[in-house]
Amino acid sequence: MKRGAQTYTVRDCMKDKEQFEETMKKIKAIGYDSIQGGRGPGMTDVETKAMLDDIGLVNCSSGGSFEAMLTDPEAVKKAVASANIYGVKYVGVGTLPDEQRESIDGFKKYAADLNKIGNELKKEGCGILYHNHALEFYSFGGGKHGMDILFDETDPSCVFFSLDTHWLASGGVNPVDWIYKAKGRMPIIHFKDYAITGGAEFVEGVCKKFAEVGEGNLDWVNIVKACHDTGIEYAIVEQDAYWRNDCPFESLKISYDNMVKFNV
Repeated sequence: MKRGAQTYTVRDCMKDKEQFEETMKKIKAIGYDSIQGGRGPGMTDVETKAMLDDIGLVNCSSGGSFEAMLTDPEAVKKAVASANIYGVKYVGVGTLPDEQRESIDGFKKYAADLNKIGNELKKEGCGILYHNHALEFYSFGGGKHGMDILFDETDPSCVFFSLDTHWLASGGVNPVDWIYKAKGRMPIIHFKDYAITGGAEFVEGVCKKFAEVGEGNLDWVNIVKACHDTGIEYAIVEQDAYWRNDCPFESLKISYDNMVKFNV
């Protein structure tokens, strides 16, 4: 399993080509061997790939516009061309639209659309990659939630998942259970911890933060075991916010060192 960093973590440190290169070198110096993110600012995919090659990093997936790929065959071709430049098989997309997030029909439609795009990508040797947040665990009663629909009603041959440990816990489910459930459909996982903090104004309040791997409440021993058992290829650290000296690289280093301790 390769250790990587999601470039959203360092989004404030990639404002131009020079800063992007410096940031990628810092990520490599920590020990990471991969990233997940788009092209560098003001750069083409070819230029970004060449820079990453020089630094010694690989980009584990590419991206595409869900809305465009749903209606425009040229958008699918564009996404495939980008994936081919990076030498990857997975095209990541954003989450489902606001108006579809609180109804069974909305989740069913999005699952059908994932299948439609996924099958077009499959013709070109690629698949679609979906990254969850907590909103997919909207409850419909009887133990059923939106994520069940997205998982159960999509084609395993072309619709894949990049589940996120923090958001799984935030959604009220056991990350370990979902890692096993997604076996064969999850080449990439997002690692971030879930920490309960102080500051609640009433006893029922829950204040939580995005914590570095191993610095919160998640069961990393069993999470990592499940990742190894299910053959996940990339463990990608994504920390949506950071606090240590206002520096994402310190947080990335803490996560990396703890990943090594956990035998990632």
